Amino acid sequence: MKLSEKLKYCRTKANLTQGEVSDLIHVSRKTISGWENDRSFPDINGLVALSDLYHVSVDDLVRDDRLLEHYANEAKHTKREQRVLTYAYYINIIMWLVSYLNLFHPHGFHTILIPFIMVINEVVFMTYFNDWQRFAGRRWLGWLAIIVFAAVFALHVYLNLLTPTIITWHHLHNYSFLNGLFLGRYILIALISIGIEIMVFFKPSGTTHDD
Repeated sequence: MKLSEKLKYCRTKANLTQGEVSDLIHVSRKTISGWENDRSFPDINGLVALSDLYHVSVDDLVRDDRLLEHYANEAKHTKREQRVLTYAYYINIIMWLVSYLNLFHPHGFHTILIPFIMVINEVVFMTYFNDWQRFAGRRWLGWLAIIVFAAVFALHVYLNLLTPTIITWHHLHNYSFLNGLFLGRYILIALISIGIEIMVFFKPSGTTHDD
């Protein structure tokens, strides 16, 4: 018997509707329908919840070769995503350090590649990051992240205004040039601030040991 058939059989035996099951295990009715009509598979947490609800062992539910293959592929995909996330996290640390070369212009150093790479890496990181439950029920952590971002951004704006290069440019009267210059600087500072946020609040689980 396929998993979809088992789930439908167990639900019927328990005298429950799809809507009632969805309410009890906190998923949508459409999700329950997808599982019972062989359009999708429940994840591990979903299987455990169904097992408890129907009083059937997880082992009995997963005796479906297609389901086992699905979970094997899902595990590989998750591991690959975790690896990309970990690489992006460490690249973020490197780019955060390198970004200060662009911010303070030692020996006149400047390259557009640094903010360009930072944008790409930060987008990749936030795309692959999925551990949002760490913020669930912890509103204070979200507010702390906002406060830290604002403080870091303000501090870097202040430090930016004190750099000799910026002080020299203030004497120029080419306002179009200055507007473009400061816009670029503020974008870089925003990227630096986001990088610090990632390091402090978004460290992936498992980065302290090998896969």
